[in-house]
Order: sequence, then structure tokens, then C-alpha cells
Amino acid sequence: MIILLNIFAWVSIHIVFSFLTSRLTPKQLQRLSPLFHSLEMEAGGGMYRFLKIKKWKKYISDAGGWFRGGVNKNEIGLSSQQGRITFLLELNRAELSHWLQIMPAPFFFILNNRVESWVMFLYGILFNLPLILVQRYNRMRIVKIMVQYSPSKSRPSRNLSPQISNHFTNSE
Repeated sequence: MIILLNIFAWVSIHIVFSFLTSRLTPKQLQRLSPLFHSLEMEAGGGMYRFLKIKKWKKYISDAGGWFRGGVNKNEIGLSSQQGRITFLLELNRAELSHWLQIMPAPFFFILNNRVESWVMFLYGILFNLPLILVQRYNRMRIVKIMVQYSPSKSRPSRNLSPQISNHFTNSE
């Protein structure tokens, strides 16, 4: 019975946080963009080459279109600057959703014995961490493209993710 409760809990966590983040507006995602700054260890993409993300990320499905009003990232149209901005916002939405889905993992220590608790805790991390890494990898790539094709080469402000703040302000 506890196994079914754990499964139900995780499915509920995934659905609830995915739904909640799908309701965020582009303006709200824009305000949250400082949370998604690149880390020093991501610079140059060496970490992602080491993890071979480019080889396995194609096996992860995009759940962006699962909810009404959601956006499937494959249908955005990256040939335009606005499409790249939309893609970047959707990467932020997806990353936020997966970070939020990890947060309840410690609560499984309340429901379960020691072994089951650790299995549930590790599931929460091991399910979401690869998805977070894919979002961060894709963000690094799209920001590079956005900077390369930027109509304005001015230095962006610090209130948004580095390299992209002027793209957001130009889109409104």
C-alpha cells in the first residue's frame, strides 16, 4: 500500500508543479530569469561535453504542450529572435518546474522506512536532475545564438540573465 501511496505522491507532485509553472506568464518568467544565471562550471560547455548531454537529450520528451496553453519547444520556431526569446522563457519554465519537483523529496522520509525513504528521495533527484541539465545546456546554446544574432550588441543589464536582458526588453 505504501508503494502505491509513493507512486501517487510523485505523480501528483509532477503534475501539480508542471501545471503551476505552465500558468506563469512571460512577464513572470522574465522576472524570474535572474534565477537561471549560468554557473562558472558551465562556462564553455565542458561540463556538458563530459556528461555527453548532446547524445542522450534527444531521448527525453518535451512535456511543454501537455497542458492547455503550454508550449511544445519543437514548435517555437528558432529562426526568429522572438522565437528564440520564447524558447528561452520556456527553458526557464521547464527548469523551474523540475527544481520545484525536487523540493518535496525530503518529505518522503516522513512516509517511509529508511530504505524506501532514500529510494524516493533519490528518485526525486535522479528523475529531475537530467531534465534540469538539459534545460541549462539548451539555455547556454540559445543564449550564444541570441548574442550572435542580436540586433544590439550593447552590454545587457544585470537585472536579467547575463547576455539576454536586452533581448527581453527589445521584445516588448
